[in-house]
Amino acid sequence: MTRRDRELLIVAAFTGFVLFPFLGKAFHMDEPFFLAIARQILRDPWHPFAFDYNWYGKAVPMASINNTPPLLGYLLAAAYRLTGGGEAAMRLSFLPFDLMASLALYLLAARFLQSPLLPVLIVIASPAYMINMNHLMAEKVMAGLAFPSLYALVRGVDENRPAWLWGSAALFAAALLAKYNAIFIALPAFFYLGRRVSLSRLAGYFAVAGLPLLCYLLGNTLFEGGALASALRVTSDSSHMPWSAWSHTLRSFLAFTGGCGVVTVLWTVLLPRPPKAVLWMCAAIVAVLFLPWFDLAPIVRPIDRWTGALLSFGTLLALLSLCRAGGAGARLWGPWVVSVSMLVLFVYWSVLARLILFLIPPLVFSLAEALEARWSASRLWRLQAASLAVVAALSFALSSVDFQYAGAQKTMARRAATEYAAKGRRLWCAAHWGLQHYVEEAGGAELDWSKGGWDLVKPGDVVIIPRVNSNILKPKRGLMANVQETRLGCPIPLRLISGWSGEAGFYSNTFGFLPYSLSAEPLEEFRFVEAL
Repeated sequence: MTRRDRELLIVAAFTGFVLFPFLGKAFHMDEPFFLAIARQILRDPWHPFAFDYNWYGKAVPMASINNTPPLLGYLLAAAYRLTGGGEAAMRLSFLPFDLMASLALYLLAARFLQSPLLPVLIVIASPAYMINMNHLMAEKVMAGLAFPSLYALVRGVDENRPAWLWGSAALFAAALLAKYNAIFIALPAFFYLGRRVSLSRLAGYFAVAGLPLLCYLLGNTLFEGGALASALRVTSDSSHMPWSAWSHTLRSFLAFTGGCGVVTVLWTVLLPRPPKAVLWMCAAIVAVLFLPWFDLAPIVRPIDRWTGALLSFGTLLALLSLCRAGGAGARLWGPWVVSVSMLVLFVYWSVLARLILFLIPPLVFSLAEALEARWSASRLWRLQAASLAVVAALSFALSSVDFQYAGAQKTMARRAATEYAAKGRRLWCAAHWGLQHYVEEAGGAELDWSKGGWDLVKPGDVVIIPRVNSNILKPKRGLMANVQETRLGCPIPLRLISGWSGEAGFYSNTFGFLPYSLSAEPLEEFRFVEAL
């Protein structure tokens, strides 16, 4: 076996190593949303969005709230048919996309780095990658297509092999059908292709890449599917929310980039420092950005403020390093980072970590390339091995906390089914995410404001209300009820979502400007409201 073959096997094995411990995680966050589309496809494959769904508190046409192309739904439907819908089996059925993404990252990094193995493993072990790629959501499929597309692009251009170039365009097209955000490929593709191929080939590349999505959007519009309008509305609505203030936007972008990559902060101190004036300017930007005047929360803990400031300062240094980079990969890493950053800052805002996932590889590879130019191979290996241990330990701890939080939704729903539904009581859910999925699986239903909301609750009915959820339906008037409260703790003092005093907002930075926070607050609090 060649060195490359051995390292590809290591990357594949490491991908399984970070994935397998969490295969049995309960369906979590937006996964139930896409599973509902998959079930509709099994009923009527030609009309994937032709049904009403209650996700934001009232039943509306799915086409009006879905902002994702249909490829994921069809893949989930196929997996559902093959596996029966069990969590572990469903996640395992998407393993090919994990392998496609991780192996493509290695092959891509190997074209620019002398020792690509450890930087690639660090990317796979990073919090953004390990946690997001374990979800049955569009980002997994998008990564499994986008990263191979970029590798094929580079190979096609560097080796003047048109077959690889058209393969890249085809993968780009498929990635766009998984998630509109795959458009981030366009900018690095344009800059990498621009000076190396003819104008006609450049135009042909983007025509092949964009035509399938264009056909889908035109067909959907002709049949009044509303896909484009829904996607534009989601972007427009989010831009008017309080958490879209420029200060919170920049705080989150910088803190998430540093915290989700980890070495994107740690390695910057090992590179040549920029001029003192630049350092002071970066420090001043961070100091102003984290002034209490710009806080959205009534109280921000000092530890969260300092964590955010340090992560943000490190990210600014990493971006400066990228601007000064002169390695062979600079013409790819720079446009790649700029492209994803523009999407994060101006388009796809409130679910930040899902896009930061695509920002981490070019930043890590760029920093690794800069270190290779200055450090000996043995010294660099020791640094990267230690970095991998630190990043993996952090990500496994965060994934364990996330696993427990997801499992709590399933546990509480099944507890309610045993204690109440089995005795003839009607179950209701007053939130979405995984809790809604498991309450409905137990025979319950989501409260619907369009049908009366809490007025639907009759004596003897039971409503489950979580505390940590972005869409909690609270009663608008007093209600006679018995209330049982259950709090779920976790000994690992890390939180991905803060429901009390922290600033952790990994799944939605509406909860805070950090991807995770050092905190011992409860993971979740559930209330069982039994109407009298």
